[in-house]
Amino acid sequence: MTLEELQSRREKIESASGEILSSMEAIKNETVRVQNVAHNAESIFNDLEAEFERQTELNSADQAFLFLAICLQFLRVYFVNKATSIEKAGTGKKEELLHKIQEEIFSRFDVGERELPRPYYAPLNQIVSGRGVPYDATAFLGEHEKIFKGANHRFSTLAHDPIVGLFVGTANILTNTITFVETPPVVLSKHVVYDAQLKNPKIDYAASASTKTALEKAFSRINGDAESVVAAIIKQIIHIGTDMYTPCGIQLPFANLILDKSTVEKITEYVSTGDVVKIAGSYSIATAIDFIITTVHSLLYDEKKCGSRELHNLKTRKIIRYSYSLVTGSNVLVNTMRLYGGDISALKNMDIAGVIKFLKHIFEDRILQAKIKEEFILGHFDELIRGDENVNLPC
Repeated sequence: MTLEELQSRREKIESASGEILSSMEAIKNETVRVQNVAHNAESIFNDLEAEFERQTELNSADQAFLFLAICLQFLRVYFVNKATSIEKAGTGKKEELLHKIQEEIFSRFDVGERELPRPYYAPLNQIVSGRGVPYDATAFLGEHEKIFKGANHRFSTLAHDPIVGLFVGTANILTNTITFVETPPVVLSKHVVYDAQLKNPKIDYAASASTKTALEKAFSRINGDAESVVAAIIKQIIHIGTDMYTPCGIQLPFANLILDKSTVEKITEYVSTGDVVKIAGSYSIATAIDFIITTVHSLLYDEKKCGSRELHNLKTRKIIRYSYSLVTGSNVLVNTMRLYGGDISALKNMDIAGVIKFLKHIFEDRILQAKIKEEFILGHFDELIRGDENVNLPC
C-alpha cells in the first residue's frame, strides 16, 4: 500500500469519526432537550392552557358582536312579551287585529243566498257573518241551573282545547252545537239556538244532541260544501287566537278530559297554552339570532391571523353564551323579585326560552371546549417534543 493510499484512508476514517461524533452530539442535545421538556411538562401545560385562554378571549371586534347579540336578545324578550301580553277579552288590540284578518278573509267568500240554521246545520252565511261561535254561549233556553259562569266555560268546552278543538270546535261551528265535559271523561253536546237575526245564542239544555252525530254531520260537508268547512276551521283557529292571551287564557291540551273544571282553571292561571306557544316562539327567534351571530361572526375568521377555525368558533359560542347570561339573567332576576313581591304575572314574563337556550349552550359548549382544549394542548406539546417551532397565531 502506497503512502498516498494510507493518507487517503486516514482522511476517510477521520471524516467518518467526525460525522459519528457530530451525530452523537446531536443525539445528546436532542435527548437533553426532550428531557427538559418532560421535566418541565407541568409548567408547559400551564403555559399552553394560558395560551389557549388568551387565543379564545374576546377582542374588540368580538365585543362589538357581543353588543349586537345583547341588543338582539333584548329586542326578542321585549317584543315577545309585548306580543303576548294579557289583554281583556273583547277589547284587546290583538283580538281586534285577528278579527280584522278574519273579516278580510271572509270577505272573499261567496255566501250566496241567505239561509236559516237548522238542527246540526249552520249555513255559510251564519259562519261568515256571525262574529261569535256557538260554544261561547253561556245563556240557557228556559230555566236551568247555570253550569258556566262567565269565561270559565272555556275550561269545560272541548272546543277551547287547542288540539281537540280543531275537530270538535270546527264541528260545533258547522252544527250550532256546544260540546262540554260534564264530569271527566263524560262528554255531552247540546244544541245552540239563535234569534231571527242569528244573534243571542242560547243553549237548549232540554233537547239532547249527539256528539257523534255533530261530528259526522260536520265533516260530511267536506263533500259538496267544503267552503263552509274551510270557513269553520279558519273561525276556530282565529277564535282560539283571540282567547289565547286574555286573563282566563286557554288550557293545556286534553286537560279538561282528565281533570275537573276547577282544577283546569287553576292550572291555567300558572301554565296555559299561550305560555307554551310563547316559549316555543321565543325559542325559535332565539335560534334565528344564534344563526345570524354565528354566520356573520364567521366572516371575521382569517386563517393567517387566527390559525384555527375551531378556536374562532369557540369565541362565537362565547359571544352567544354571554348574551344569554346578561339578557336572560337580568330578566329572570327582575321577574323573580316581582314574583317575590306577589306579582304572579311576573312568572309569565320570565324568559324561559332564554333559560333553556342558556343551559343548552353551557352543556354543549363545555363538552366542545374541553375537546378542542385537549387537542390544542396535546397538539402543541407534541410539537415541542418533536421540536416543531410553528405555533398558531393569536386570533
